[in-house]
Amino acid sequence: MKQALDLNKQLIERCKHGDIKAQFLLYKQYSTSMYNIAIRFLNNKMDAEDILQESFITAFNKLNELKSEATFGPWLKRIVINNSISFLRKNKIYFEDINDNSAEEIIESYEIGNTTDPGLVHNAIKELPDGARSILVLHALEGYKHREISKMLNISESTCRTQYKRALGLLNNKLKHKIYAN
Repeated sequence: MKQALDLNKQLIERCKHGDIKAQFLLYKQYSTSMYNIAIRFLNNKMDAEDILQESFITAFNKLNELKSEATFGPWLKRIVINNSISFLRKNKIYFEDINDNSAEEIIESYEIGNTTDPGLVHNAIKELPDGARSILVLHALEGYKHREISKMLNISESTCRTQYKRALGLLNNKLKHKIYAN
């Protein structure tokens, strides 16, 4: 672990001095996980690839702002998420505020369990509307709290919670229909 941290620290230092080989190695190390984050948000391979490239360019240009080499991964992840959110905003996603009672009514009895096929869940998430998918990804998959998400998206915390409940309901309905259709 310490050896990997030292290697990362060396790579980052080399990147700060414009070493292209070090940038490539850092890109190679993080690109798959960062692409996966972008694709979950954008649901489009070309857009996710563009965001990935843009995020690495931003990161390499702002490496001097990085406080600790040990935090490069989370820092880069935040850049990817922010760039993805900005892209969605430019493409006019909206986070509509619906009252909590109607969100509760959307959630039906099907619950995602340990036996649910992950590929089926992944495909169902891809079918969600952009706003619902974004909040679901941020909260359920990336582990952000509703308070943090509401600040990222410039929405109220109650809208964030409501959209999350709505996303879960939509996801549950999609999964229920897919499972019972098979």
